[in-house]
Amino acid sequence: MINTILLLTVLIALVLLVLAVQKILAQNKVILQNERDIANIQTAMIQQKADFETDLEQKIKEAKKRSNNMQRNVLKGQIGEQFTPFIADFPYNPSDCRFLGEPIDYMIFQNLHACSEGLADIEDVQIIIAEVKTGNARLNARQKIIKQAIANGQVSFKELRIKYCEETESMTVLTT
Repeated sequence: MINTILLLTVLIALVLLVLAVQKILAQNKVILQNERDIANIQTAMIQQKADFETDLEQKIKEAKKRSNNMQRNVLKGQIGEQFTPFIADFPYNPSDCRFLGEPIDYMIFQNLHACSEGLADIEDVQIIIAEVKTGNARLNARQKIIKQAIANGQVSFKELRIKYCEETESMTVLTT
């Protein structure tokens, strides 16, 4: 009977051992699959990082190119603004133009020289406020305000007189 109990105990231990080994093998299989999944994720992350860096480099190059083109366009526009009166089909006498640059480009005193030389009547003199634009450039907010103020007739001529006081050695400006 002791042999039977001993045999049963050995069989039970053997069954438990087999179950434990099967459980360990199943866990090892899960661990191996998890390691493969982690490796795949790491590979995907490395590829995503490489793609991101490549995309970032390309976007930086494109942004630099756009920035350089915009700078060139601004520079061309600024040069063009200053040379506008010397373009062949410019409709005004360049000597009647005064470049301001900001907030508007030109004050044009059309026919002022001709009138001062007796070659044109005062009715032919016109004061024009002009803004030069190139490409798709638009008036900025201040230029739009100036345009509207002119359209509203909010334009006047002021003569300013500087008065010097010898006693205090100071100057004042008088508006007439």
